[in-house]
Amino acid sequence: MNVFYKEIAAADQFNTLIQKFWILNNSYDPCSTAPQYALPNGCCTIAFISGNGLVLNWGDKIIELPAGIYLSGQITKRVGIVVKPYTRAIMAQVKPWMPLMITKVPMSELANNVLSLQHMNVDLYQRLTSINFADEHILIPEFYKVLEAHINTSSDYDFTRWAFSQLQVNALTPPTSIADLAAASGYSQRRVEQKFKELIGLAPKEIQRILKLRWLVDDLSNFTGNKSLSALAYRHGFYDQSHFIKSYQRVLSEAPSSFNKENYLLPINGHFDFLQY
Repeated sequence: MNVFYKEIAAADQFNTLIQKFWILNNSYDPCSTAPQYALPNGCCTIAFISGNGLVLNWGDKIIELPAGIYLSGQITKRVGIVVKPYTRAIMAQVKPWMPLMITKVPMSELANNVLSLQHMNVDLYQRLTSINFADEHILIPEFYKVLEAHINTSSDYDFTRWAFSQLQVNALTPPTSIADLAAASGYSQRRVEQKFKELIGLAPKEIQRILKLRWLVDDLSNFTGNKSLSALAYRHGFYDQSHFIKSYQRVLSEAPSSFNKENYLLPINGHFDFLQY
């Protein structure tokens, strides 16, 4: 794991909304870091950036993020992150239903995108900018206090949280069909797909693919070579090697055999469980 990367677990009373905080610290280096890749995981991110900023390589686009506070929605492929000199970025990895509490902007506008929090919730942005967010020991407790004032649930919040738990229960074999999800929700299949697009930003099938592949990548990062890649793919519900390779390359832009965990910002304690409330 990179020496400039560390994680802080969310406080117990907030772990229904926040999975963890992860920190990229290049505060004392006059050079930019080498690119490191973040992967889709079903979560969104609130980023607090101090210093000179980050550069994101999002496949076909480059995004410069100067100092500020940002909200990133669901992503569908790896994102290269370069931390500029004298920069610290503190990321709150938030569960996919949490943004519904702080903005009414459709999540479809945030899919594979990142926007200033100022455009999403001016009041929240102004309260957070008064905090010293270059220091996680100051930021995180103050962030909790500010967040408490914005905690409010809704039917959309409840639906999103329920839908992710349903997708996770049967993430591998057999995966939950959209028809089954619709029947259990009481909505039509078309309405379920519309709600996913509006509230989550991606179609249900895309979320399923992301969850399945992320758990596979966690295993791949601890791969010893004692088992074949085919066996690993089969364990995670890929019954066809060609389908596995295509799904993998769609997200990671490389062959599975080329995977090097040192190039990725992977969770220290493994990918999380949406059912851990």
